[in-house]
Order: sequence, then structure tokens, then C-alpha cells
Amino acid sequence: MNSIIFFGSFQHYSVLTLDLLAQSHQFDIIGVVTTPPRPGDKLVLTKNPTQIYAEDNKIPCFPLETLDQIPSSLTRPDFILVSGFGKLINEKWLNFSKVMAINIHQSLLPNYAGRFPVEWAIINGESETGITFIKMSSQFDRGEIIAQYPIPIIPTDTREALYDSLYCLAGQKSLELLPQIATGNYHLAPQDLGSNIQHLIYARQITRDDGFIDWQFFQKYLNNHQIIHPKFNTDLDHLFRAFVPWPGIWTITPKKERLKITNLEPLIVQIEGKKPTSWDTIKSNFDTI
Repeated sequence: MNSIIFFGSFQHYSVLTLDLLAQSHQFDIIGVVTTPPRPGDKLVLTKNPTQIYAEDNKIPCFPLETLDQIPSSLTRPDFILVSGFGKLINEKWLNFSKVMAINIHQSLLPNYAGRFPVEWAIINGESETGITFIKMSSQFDRGEIIAQYPIPIIPTDTREALYDSLYCLAGQKSLELLPQIATGNYHLAPQDLGSNIQHLIYARQITRDDGFIDWQFFQKYLNNHQIIHPKFNTDLDHLFRAFVPWPGIWTITPKKERLKITNLEPLIVQIEGKKPTSWDTIKSNFDTI
């Protein structure tokens, strides 16, 4: 039975991959590496879902702040498998695996390398995305490609729905692929950066400010739902699906209130400190402004 040290810390999504591996009983998961508890509500330190899952299932868990040292209690695994970890894994760890250190990236590399591949694929109106298994290197998302599995993006997909699909797919395909790699039945292909580089899109960090639309744009949207956002060159539907629930689509009203769009059809908004409500019930408050 092949052994795995699993790396993951991305909300509940990493758990989707880990759970399929654990429940299959095909692998010996000898350790889970994740990030330490962070301040949550009321600044109480909160474990992430990956740590909670590992502890609930009696899998040795290592919530590490840095990757400078490999815990002495860990033995060398056949595989290091990364699914949503978000930190660069150094050579010490990459060389720790007997067979290979593998990252599963949520795009069809080399396009959409970076931390927010699904969000940018939705923003840009892509009809397809997928997952890429790469042999990890010392650079983010630049290792040699082992396998790729595409899936369609349907017009109603939100970032949450699409990440759910991709992380489940990552687990399913790991069950097929890792045993093949362990027997040497695989092929490595370099990422084609040269001829395609001018067409590649980097999935840059998304910030809270990316969700901001000015009040004038919001007013124009009310009159024409197909209006194109000048910064992102896409309509509000694509932005909303990419940014829900964070950073969300929000604006500042003429009354200096922060207003967030929580649903597009029908249009539901939430003024900061108040409950979500239909735009139709409050729009008269702004008619004379």
C-alpha cells in the first residue's frame, strides 16, 4: 500500500480530496500537513477543516507555521500530495518522498497558474477548466505535467460550486493516477511557456477592493444588466459568481453606507449592519439622490 503525506489548508475544499483518499483505503495516509489555527470569530483560535478532519479520523496532523523542518515523527512517504496548500514547499520536503511530490492545481496549466485560478476563469468567461497533476518543483505551479483532466464551466457555476467539483475530481483521479505513477507508468511533459506565453493568464491574488463597484456603475447596471465592467472587461454576473461569498460585489452609496449585493436575480442587497433585503424595497431611499 502506497503511503502519502497530504498537504492541504484551503477552506473545506482540501478535505474533499483528502476524504476520498482516506475512504478509499487504497493508501496509507501517514500524515497531514496544514496551517496552524488562526483567529476566527471573537479572535478565538480556530482550526481549519483539514486539521479537524485529520484529528477526527485519527490521522497524524502537523499544523506547521513554517516548513523549515520535517517533524521527526514522520517517516518518508511514497508520495507527497498537495491539494490546496498555498505555500511554497521547499526542496527538503520535495526530496523527502520516495516516489514523487505532486501538486494538483485547479486549472489546465500553464494557463491560470496562481492562487485564484477558478475565480479568474469565471471572470474571463472561460467555458472549460480542469485540474493538472504536476511533479512539484521549487517554483509555484511550474513543475512538469503528469496528467490533466478538463471539465466544463456551466453558466451558473460559482467559485464555490466549481472548486467543489475540482477538488472532488482531484481525489477521484488521485485514486487512479498514483498507483500508476508508483509503478513507473507515467510520462512527464514540460509546460509550454514559450510559444503560448503571450496568451497565458496569471490568476493573481484577489483583494477586497476587487469587489468594489462605484455607485455610478451600480446605477447603470440597474438600467442595463449587460453593462461591461471597465476594469475586468466582463459583466456583473461573471464578477458576482467569481466573488461570492468573498470579497463580494459592493459599493458605497451617496449616504456613505457600504452596500453589498448578495443575489442578482432577484436583486438582493445588504447595507452594512442591516439584514439582506430586496433592492425594490429600499430603492426609493435613493431616488432623490
